[in-house]
Amino acid sequence: MSAINMPSPLTLITDHPGHSRGISLYMKRDDLLHPVVQGNKWRKMEPAIKAIANKQFEGIITFGGPFSNHLHAVASAGRHFGFPTAAIIRGTAVDTTNPTLSFAQQCGMELIPVLKKDYDAALSSPAVQHILNAYQHYLHLPEGGAGTSAVRNCVGIAKEILEQTTGVAAENRFVAIPAGTGSTAAGLIEGMGTLGKTLVFPAAPYGVDEHRIQQYILDAFGHSGPPFEVVSDYTFGKFAVFDPELMRFVQEFRHTTEILLDPIYTSKMMWGLYDLLKQGFFPDMAVIVAVHTGGLQGWEGFKERFGVQIDPYST
Repeated sequence: MSAINMPSPLTLITDHPGHSRGISLYMKRDDLLHPVVQGNKWRKMEPAIKAIANKQFEGIITFGGPFSNHLHAVASAGRHFGFPTAAIIRGTAVDTTNPTLSFAQQCGMELIPVLKKDYDAALSSPAVQHILNAYQHYLHLPEGGAGTSAVRNCVGIAKEILEQTTGVAAENRFVAIPAGTGSTAAGLIEGMGTLGKTLVFPAAPYGVDEHRIQQYILDAFGHSGPPFEVVSDYTFGKFAVFDPELMRFVQEFRHTTEILLDPIYTSKMMWGLYDLLKQGFFPDMAVIVAVHTGGLQGWEGFKERFGVQIDPYST
């Protein structure tokens, strides 16, 4: 059951815009956590997998769009750990040529399409409620895997970072994390407390803000969280955007570090961090840890939609 590479390692990035000012930049390699369910998907799903192993539920039913990393992770986990999975899909039909949905079907996941208006209404939709009622013995995971148990489990990211950066003064310690729903960031923020500054980089100009993250913290821990900053200047206008300059940055970053960023989350975060380093945002001698949240299967969707030729599984 346990994940490999726990704690996930830190990789030092030696060539970056703040190097001349004594700034250390590390990437926390949560993309290496588990061979099947990588990154923050493992962090968020680990409690659910344990609950199924303990016979509390028969399987998992969740929500996702046609290119969802979350669906890919849930389907992978179901096949690997031997439990059934189902997903409510946004759209009127299941596109079997879609690489994400095709993979999910191959893993045995049952895909249930619903109208966009029902998907957007979620639990308020009678159609969605009817589906969920048919899976009463399944664990119902929200979109992206966000939930109180997931948020609490993501505290572990912060604990590992603090152990891996012992001796660094709190005012010099910075942690960066990308955000889709903000639930992973919420756990990280709670775990960091006042022992460093957390920077949250949303992947889209909507859906993640300070209020939503604070609500996750309140729901999971019963109190408001410590201070953090949402850096919303690097979303590139929308969620899964194809930007040639960002793609070139990803290729160059991979060439110099041998680390592949995903196209939606970590790529925008690292672009933003490099820009902030150029602007002098961080103090001299700062120690920055950027969390790689995985999501590399997102390149399959970019290949399908934009013709991007990046193999996420080669080095």
